[in-house]
Amino acid sequence: MPDVTLERDPDRPHVAHLRVDVDEMNRLTAPRLDAIRDRVAAVPDGVSVLTVAAAGPLADARGLAAGLDLRAAVEFSVADARELFETLHETMTALRAVDAATVCCCGGYTIGAGLELALAADFRVATAEAALGLPEVDVGIPTVLYGSLLPLFVGYGDAAELVFLGDPFPGTRAAEAGLVHEAPPADDYAETVASYVDALAAKSPPVLRHQKRVVRTWRSNGLEAAARGSVGQGLACFAEPDREEAMRAFLEDREPVWAHERADDD
Repeated sequence: MPDVTLERDPDRPHVAHLRVDVDEMNRLTAPRLDAIRDRVAAVPDGVSVLTVAAAGPLADARGLAAGLDLRAAVEFSVADARELFETLHETMTALRAVDAATVCCCGGYTIGAGLELALAADFRVATAEAALGLPEVDVGIPTVLYGSLLPLFVGYGDAAELVFLGDPFPGTRAAEAGLVHEAPPADDYAETVASYVDALAAKSPPVLRHQKRVVRTWRSNGLEAAARGSVGQGLACFAEPDREEAMRAFLEDREPVWAHERADDD
């Protein structure tokens, strides 16, 4: 059975960690994707930050996934391929649908369907020497599904290079292009991931969940529909006790600085 675990942080119950260990390189099949999807769907309502990574210590910088298991797919029929693609789509959609900010730990490699899954997350961190790519064109299939997000992150030029040439970007170039948010040296990888998790975990959990719903409408709807749809989440925050506390703290900490700057300008 695929080993995919979901655990809440013992010190911060609004933080959860999904860990994948389905084979030595986390190659993906329909049953393995089913297991990931089921764990994602089981994220508790109170969770506002979710990390997704390969099992094991983050300091090891293990890669998230090496793409589809081609050993299983090489003799697929069209019906078999349809089942696989549908399951992959359901898994990626489930990750995007989580009402939590998601941090994907790409480690030393995240390839093919693994990278498409990572694109469904809000933040991505890899190592400087990581291999991040979409080699589908070299194995006889096109990049589909959430590869469609590539131009939003990296622009058409880099997207074309990734899907037409099939060569992976090293982590440093992926960070420069916007494919990942950061790509530190391997020794600093775990600390960099932790900095994102800590920063997100310090936010009000209810407000962060509302913000995730707003961001999801930005990514999924047209401009005007997204703008209209986000208003409801903004209004909902005014019913949250954390909202007033956050506003008061923000004003106390920062408004005087702005006031002095304005006075100096005058």
